[in-house]
Amino acid sequence: MFQLEKNTQILDAGQICLPTGEFDRIQYVAAYFLEGKTPESWKDFQEDECNWASLPLEKARLMSEELNSAITDGNVCGLCLGFEPWGEDYFLSVEFDQGWASMLYNAIDECCAAPCDPERPDGLEEAPVDIGGQTPVPKMCAVERLEKAAQIVLCLLETGGLSAETKWAVNTEGGLPWEF
Repeated sequence: MFQLEKNTQILDAGQICLPTGEFDRIQYVAAYFLEGKTPESWKDFQEDECNWASLPLEKARLMSEELNSAITDGNVCGLCLGFEPWGEDYFLSVEFDQGWASMLYNAIDECCAAPCDPERPDGLEEAPVDIGGQTPVPKMCAVERLEKAAQIVLCLLETGGLSAETKWAVNTEGGLPWEF
């Protein structure tokens, strides 16, 4: 059984000053697609430093559209969106499994944040998706609809900000927002 960590607050996106290091836009993206499901414009995309920040605007738009479709179609296994050029320190990690997404924004020791539905009746039960394949996530801090997961990812990717339509469980001491 899960519970929210004692330092966790449930906040709207506008109430969070998201720590992002020295950058305010995504610099690095790593996307892992199901075998044979990689969208065309992602096939030659390299996991290099500043790979997203160095894209021409039109290419980034096309890749965002393809990523949106791939997520909603269930063709993505995992993602990392990083504010640092090498994808470390300030990043959103996303894992997908069985139509669910686990999403955790990690800002070193400054904060951890996950989308949250505190009113979900079965919210303290374990979701069918983990973080990194090993850290269990409560259903209240996982995303059940892939369309919503895609919207959260695209919002961060395109604006550098959290989705306003989503509440967030935020631990400002850097630990997970929940205990298990």
